[in-house]
Amino acid sequence: MESLVKLIGSNIKEIRKLKKLTQEELAEKCGLQTSYVAGVERGDRNITIQSLEKIIEGLEETPGSIVNFDTLNFNNKYFEKKELIMILQNMVEDRNEAEVRLIINIANEVFNTYEKKDK
Repeated sequence: MESLVKLIGSNIKEIRKLKKLTQEELAEKCGLQTSYVAGVERGDRNITIQSLEKIIEGLEETPGSIVNFDTLNFNNKYFEKKELIMILQNMVEDRNEAEVRLIINIANEVFNTYEKKDK
């Protein structure tokens, strides 16, 4: 569950930055402390549903946008393997079967290429 808290926090941060808001501005719009918003964005705070709702309203977003991880910078070393897998799952979930099969084939080609290099 820590991974989900971290991913949601990172997504809140990305959305806030896209909207050109500072942590202070978002905190003021939400009625929360700046230090609390900073902790949520870092994944250090186990956010409550009530606080999440305030942040969603402050960002003028939908709940779905907060758990959609397509906009995250997954190249960031901040994410661990389990979080990267959650991001990947989120990316393919709404794709049709043909697209998922294509992604699997591409992944297999990449893995085979790396395995050949290691030999």
